[in-house]
Amino acid sequence: MKKKTFFTTMLLFLLFFNGAFLFLAVVFWHEKLDVQKEMALSEHYMILTSAARDMQALDSRGNGGNYNMEELMQPYTQFRQDGHRSLYLYHGGQLLYSDETKRTGKDAENALAPSLKESGQREIRMVKEKKETGEYGFLYVEGCFPQPYEDYSLIYKYSLKDIYENWREMKNLLFLCGGVFSLLLSLCLIALLNRLFHPLQQIAETSREMTSGDFNGRLPEKGRDEVAAMAHSFNQMAETIKTQIAELEEAASQKQRLVDNFAHELRTPLTAIYGYAEYLQKAAVSEEDKVSSAGYIMSQCRRLSNLSQQLLELSALREEGGSLGKIQVDKLFYAVKQTILPKAESRGVAVSFEAKLEELKGNRDLLESLLINLIDNGIKACDSGGTVRVSAYFQGRHPALAVADNGRGIPEKAISQIKEPFYRVDKARSRKEGGAGLGLSICEQIAQVHQAQLQIGSAPGKGTVIRIIFPEI
Repeated sequence: MKKKTFFTTMLLFLLFFNGAFLFLAVVFWHEKLDVQKEMALSEHYMILTSAARDMQALDSRGNGGNYNMEELMQPYTQFRQDGHRSLYLYHGGQLLYSDETKRTGKDAENALAPSLKESGQREIRMVKEKKETGEYGFLYVEGCFPQPYEDYSLIYKYSLKDIYENWREMKNLLFLCGGVFSLLLSLCLIALLNRLFHPLQQIAETSREMTSGDFNGRLPEKGRDEVAAMAHSFNQMAETIKTQIAELEEAASQKQRLVDNFAHELRTPLTAIYGYAEYLQKAAVSEEDKVSSAGYIMSQCRRLSNLSQQLLELSALREEGGSLGKIQVDKLFYAVKQTILPKAESRGVAVSFEAKLEELKGNRDLLESLLINLIDNGIKACDSGGTVRVSAYFQGRHPALAVADNGRGIPEKAISQIKEPFYRVDKARSRKEGGAGLGLSICEQIAQVHQAQLQIGSAPGKGTVIRIIFPEI
């Protein structure tokens, strides 16, 4: 890209620059030529009229038309013997006098024979002729004498050799200056392109690093121009990609932990079911042992069914969510109380409800499941005589639900992982009580369906408070 830009720019510049020089040279040449034409016409007219007056003066003295042309033309040639000007005097088409013949000793060219016949006519033309020193242009000015000497004609020849040479020198000088200027321009252009394309090279290098897995590279953001804006956008993109890659890695890690934990959860009941089934099949057991073994097998089957049901519920929440509407809080609390009270009384745990707001916007079935899960966890965390308090209130302008218990509490390092599927703070105790480790994961998904935040505060030995903060009304 940089090479293409350099060569294209240089080509366009050279075409424009040299074209401009050529145009200036042509304009200069035509201006000089016009000046020389005016000068040649003026001198030809002066000589022609002066020679005619001299001939009139000779006639008035009784010359009788006999003129010594060399003497007649001598005043007009003695000051023009510079090799650039020549005079040719004709009478009836016959050459009478030529200062070039006198100066060089050579006969004048036959091509100079006059072509004009009428008195007062004049003509100027430019002709290229080859000389020993090269090919040059010549100006020819031809004109007839005024009456009564219209049979005489004068041709004025002017050499353009000096003009040609001056023009060539000027043209060569212009193109030499153009070449030097082009060289300087090419150096400046290379330096400018290196500076302009340096951010692109940095982008390419950083992109290669990102391709190899290193997302820490960033571009320098200097100034407020388009390059700085591009660098800022690229850095934002790199930061977004890095964050998304980290999220994908974390999601993959969570999925792998889910699979590992699920396999681990299945192994215990399946092993127990297989063991008791094999025992019933191969051993001679009493009727009481059969009933006991069948009961244990059924309890493990219920555990698997519960696990399957919770996984399906978690999957449905992630994919579908639920419809939201207005919910009467007291009716919600009543339904939850009827479901959870028997278990609380069997564990000797008191559950209280307090509603300081009348309505919530949400899905009643989902919120009922959320509260039942949270209260169930609180009951499991308390010993006999413990309490679980459920409340609905405003936190600022945000509706909120809270479930607080005075049970064992959660270690600080476990709070960040407690929402993960199958995670248990006390694994042995949770399995003994029939938990699958999916309750808080389901609660988290229900909160997300309601665009709410699930906040957990806990300390070992002091209990746990879980709040669900809904969007502002």
